[in-house]
Amino acid sequence: GSPLIIGKNKNETYIASDIPAFLAKTNIVNYLDDNEIVWIDKTNIKFNSLEDLSPVQKRDIEVPWKSESAQKGDYLHFMIKEIFEQKETIAKVLRHSNQELLSALEIMKKCNGVYFIGCGTAHKVAMMAEYFFAEISQRKINVVAASEFEHFKHFINEKTLIIAISQSGETADVLEALEIGKSQGANILSLTNVEGSSIARLADVNLSIFAGPEKAVASTKASSSQIALCFLLAYADAELYGKNNLNLGREILGNAISDVNDMLNPRYENLIKLIAQKYYQESLIFVIGRGSFYPLALEAAIKIQEVSYINAQGFPAGELKHGPIAMIEKGVPCLILDDDLQTLSNAIELKSRGAKIIGFSQENHPEVFDDWIRIPNNEQIQVLNSLIPIQIFAYHLAILKGLNPDMPRNLAKSVTVK
Repeated sequence: GSPLIIGKNKNETYIASDIPAFLAKTNIVNYLDDNEIVWIDKTNIKFNSLEDLSPVQKRDIEVPWKSESAQKGDYLHFMIKEIFEQKETIAKVLRHSNQELLSALEIMKKCNGVYFIGCGTAHKVAMMAEYFFAEISQRKINVVAASEFEHFKHFINEKTLIIAISQSGETADVLEALEIGKSQGANILSLTNVEGSSIARLADVNLSIFAGPEKAVASTKASSSQIALCFLLAYADAELYGKNNLNLGREILGNAISDVNDMLNPRYENLIKLIAQKYYQESLIFVIGRGSFYPLALEAAIKIQEVSYINAQGFPAGELKHGPIAMIEKGVPCLILDDDLQTLSNAIELKSRGAKIIGFSQENHPEVFDDWIRIPNNEQIQVLNSLIPIQIFAYHLAILKGLNPDMPRNLAKSVTVK
C-alpha cells in the first residue's frame, strides 16, 4: 500500500516515496502500483506482477516541475520561500477552464451524497469547502478525516461522490478511504499536486492544484491552491444548478490573488515578525473564528504547532463558554480571525479575563486588539487572504525560537504509512 516512485535518467535510477527527493536529478518517473515488484540493475528496470511475475508495462511520466523550484535560492528556508511563491501559485488554479470544472462536477447531478476527505491541513481545507458549498451553491456536503472514513462506509454507494484532497497524492489514509469507496461503486474526484500520483490514478477525474514542488513539511502554497480550487468548484456546482455564475467566482478569486500579491512584501512580513517577537516564548496560543474562519483557526493551530511546538488550540468562537475559556489566564495570546460583531464580542470576553488579543482583520479595533494585522477585504474568500499572515506568523515564531521550520521533529512531508 505504500507509494514507491522510480526516477530515471541516462546513468542512474532513483527510488523514493515523493518526487522532490530526486527532482534535482530527473523528472522522468514510473509509479509502482499495489501488488507489483520492480527489479533494478543500474539503469535496467523491469516491472512484474507479484502474483504471477508476469511483465508489467510502464509508461514514462514527465513531471512538469523544474529542479530550481525545489531549491531554496536566496531564501533562508523552504517554508518562507513557498509562502512568497503564493504570488504565482494561487493564480495557476485559474488554468482550469470553466468546462473542465463543470465536467468534473457533472457527476453531482446523479449523486445523493458528497464526501470531502483529507488529512491534516487538507482536512481543514475540506472543512472550508463545506462552508463554500453551503454559502455559494447551497449544497450540503459531508467532511470526514480520511482516517475516520471507514466508519461511514455503510452510506457509500454508486450515487456517492468522494472528493479527495492530497498534496502528494500518496497519503496512506486517503488511499485506503478511496479503496473503500471504489469497492462500493462510489465516484471519485481528486485534487492533487502530482498528476500521476496514486490518488490521481485511482480517481475517475483528477484536478491538479498546480502548486509545484513543496519541500517544507508544513504545507503553505499547496493549501492556498487547494482552497482556491475548492472555491471555484463551489461556483461550478452553483452554475450547474443555475444558482450562480462561475465567472463571478473567477473574478472574486482574481481579486484575492491581487490581495495576496500586495501582502507578500518585506514590509508586511517585518510587521508580522515584530508581533511574533512578543509571543514566541509563550507556551499556549488560542485561535478563534466563526464560519469558514473556524477551520482556518484549526489550520492556524496546526501551523503553529508544527513549526514552533507551541501548544496552539483552535476553536469556534461561539464555543468558548462551553469549556475553552476556562484555560484563559492573564497574558495568554489569542488570535482573533475576522472582526464581525459576534467574534469581537468573544474577543472582549477573552480580553476581560486577561488575554492578549491579536486581531487578523480588515479593520483595527484598538479598544479590543493589543496587536493588529491588516487583512485586505474579500468577503467570500477572506479565509484565503487571512491564511497568508498566519503562515508568516507561524514561520517567525519558529525562527525566533531557533527552530528549523522546514523539518519539524517527528513529522514527514508525505504520510505514506498508517
